[in-house]
Amino acid sequence: MIPFAGSVYPLMDIIKSILSHIKNKWIIVSSIIFILINAILIGTERDFFVILPIIFIFLLAYLSFPLKFYLAYLFISPLSIPLSEFFQEISIDLWLPSELMLVALAPIALIMLLSNNHQNRWFTWHPVLLTIYFFLGWIALTSITSSMPLVSLKYLILKTLYFIVLLYLPFILLVKGNITFKRFIAFYSIGLFVVILLTLSKQWEYGLFNKFVAHGSCNPFFTDHTSYAAVLALLIPVSIALLISSNTATRRILFLALTIVLIVAFVLSYTRAAWLSLMVTGVVWVAWLLKIRFRYLALLTIIFFGSIFYFQDNILIWLNQHKTASSGDIRKHISSIANIRTDESNVERLNRWTSAIRMFEEKPLLGWGPGTYMFQYAPYQASYLKTRESSNLGLKGNAHSEYLGLLSEAGLPAALAFILIIGILFYKGFNLALKLKPKSADRVILIGVLHGLITYDVHGFMNNFLDMDKVAVLFWGYAALILAMEHLYSKSNPRIEISSKTSASDSLS
Repeated sequence: MIPFAGSVYPLMDIIKSILSHIKNKWIIVSSIIFILINAILIGTERDFFVILPIIFIFLLAYLSFPLKFYLAYLFISPLSIPLSEFFQEISIDLWLPSELMLVALAPIALIMLLSNNHQNRWFTWHPVLLTIYFFLGWIALTSITSSMPLVSLKYLILKTLYFIVLLYLPFILLVKGNITFKRFIAFYSIGLFVVILLTLSKQWEYGLFNKFVAHGSCNPFFTDHTSYAAVLALLIPVSIALLISSNTATRRILFLALTIVLIVAFVLSYTRAAWLSLMVTGVVWVAWLLKIRFRYLALLTIIFFGSIFYFQDNILIWLNQHKTASSGDIRKHISSIANIRTDESNVERLNRWTSAIRMFEEKPLLGWGPGTYMFQYAPYQASYLKTRESSNLGLKGNAHSEYLGLLSEAGLPAALAFILIIGILFYKGFNLALKLKPKSADRVILIGVLHGLITYDVHGFMNNFLDMDKVAVLFWGYAALILAMEHLYSKSNPRIEISSKTSASDSLS
């Protein structure tokens, strides 16, 4: 039975009525149907269509238990494998089965979104959502003017799916109390824990402290160690927050174990961008603890970037003299971040950034089309920055930056809209955190989520992974938690007040 879909359409009522009669016998019914259909297909030697009963069972489970289906998606997401792993020559790649489950969840989320209730009204008029509408509208416009409209259309569909399923669905489920945030994190973490164990076992077998082994050990679940480390970085602050806010010894032990595993896997991922992102997050956390005002942080940030601009010639000379190569030694590996002369990874990243900036300069308003960077950047490469990782065939990678990628593909308005979405989330989130009781579970978890988002926003300068649902599910899930907490603590919901003894953690955390 669909517990939260509502009765928007008569068809849904009919389906619920049918399902209610077989609710307690669904295993027997589905097994009989599965056997009968298989027998018919095998008897007629149509072996290819044997997959149809599996699809039928999949649909039956989806219609009967949509909430459990969503939780199953969270578990399976980090375990999903790209279709290209099985069919290397295929032109369209998908993460299986998670992206198929994402599509399946879209109708349920859309039906809920169309329901007329005060949660939806609050959600649809929130500043974050208004900015997302503009962002998606601009992506739609630039898809029309795109150099590759079909590629851009796929990108638009994917981003719309993410908005509906990865942002709205967890928001409404959290607000209505269908799931808790701890449950959200737990299901994703269990799936990721399997990936971590398999990755560490490979590293143990071939060289635990070998950075080259670390690069491919997370395959096929993650394309490389950078996206794997980005997910670990997203989870570490939240895992620490859940550990601190846990009120039972069992939960403390579980979240302590999770935190230790995440940190070990994170260090052994040998991903400098992720390490740097967590360092910056640590600095922000210290500033938060010291209660440094935002205006001073903003002033320091302006001074920092202004100094870089003023002393750019001296900095470039120093960077060109820096030759520390990346290695298994963690100190040298961190130091190699500044090597832009002989470190091939750094040089290739500069190549991608230079290409993105040149593409943006040619089409600053509408860009080349969402999702088209990898197919269009080749002519804009700087010959002196080309490496063995460079390609002229549109086969390798992206802009290695969320922000520069949007600039080159959809122009300045899209990049500014994305930055504004992040800015509003931080503004709303930190403002709410300041109002909550200092040692409340909600405040601790909210701060953990905000710092988790910071890790990716910093990482986003050097890589871009939000086109992978296993990364996007955390990014937008954290955004959903911020919005859900704001809604439950807002004046529009008078039964919960910031000063009251009732805590939103009862329904969220």
